[in-house]
Amino acid sequence: MSTPAQRHRDKHRALQAAQQAADTGQAAGELAHSLHLQLLALEQDQQRLKALDRIADKVTLKRELLPKYRPYVEQYLTGEKTHQNPLFATLVVWLFDLGEFEQALDWAEVAIAQGQHTPTRMKRDFPHFVADTVLEWAEQQAAEGQAVEPYFSRVFRHVASDWRLNEKLTAKYFKFAGLLLLRDAMGEPRPSAVTDPEVLEQADALLVKAHEWDPVGAQVKTHRNRIAMRLRALEQD
Repeated sequence: MSTPAQRHRDKHRALQAAQQAADTGQAAGELAHSLHLQLLALEQDQQRLKALDRIADKVTLKRELLPKYRPYVEQYLTGEKTHQNPLFATLVVWLFDLGEFEQALDWAEVAIAQGQHTPTRMKRDFPHFVADTVLEWAEQQAAEGQAVEPYFSRVFRHVASDWRLNEKLTAKYFKFAGLLLLRDAMGEPRPSAVTDPEVLEQADALLVKAHEWDPVGAQVKTHRNRIAMRLRALEQD
């Protein structure tokens, strides 16, 4: 067991190494290979984050801290050996918090393939965390008439094929994908604004899948009825 003096020395070395990595963009020397020392530095910074009350302040600090740890994670990712890496897992979460979705998804896909655990404070595994986060973002974007691609479809492909999510979240993805095809310029799902029968049929098929995954909670009946009405109207034109 290490003494208080040794622990203090290790934390000091860890903080020095993290700062050097931030300054140079590279993790170097023996400290570059010491996950223990990296986590000691991270522990100090997590305390700083915990002391902040405002989410905006936490985001600002995470943006400042990210360059300190990115070189360590990049070095780990280019190595041949894989193992549980809490630093890597934490930075994946931070990237989503910062809205850096492209990098976040690149790393999240690796983390999921490696079976990385989410940080200890989180109850969800990485597939559920990523799917929840991207769907919440996509719903807000779509409601404001903003683009959700390529990030929504990238995650939806996983949801539909290889991520074993719970039924409710899976249904939400199929429902959102269906409604996305129906949205007008204002972000409202409106079948009457769609002129292509094929698009309406694709949307309906996705809503059917949503209902199959969650017959009670999906609540797609009204949308499907409106699609059917629109298809009948187009046939009569």
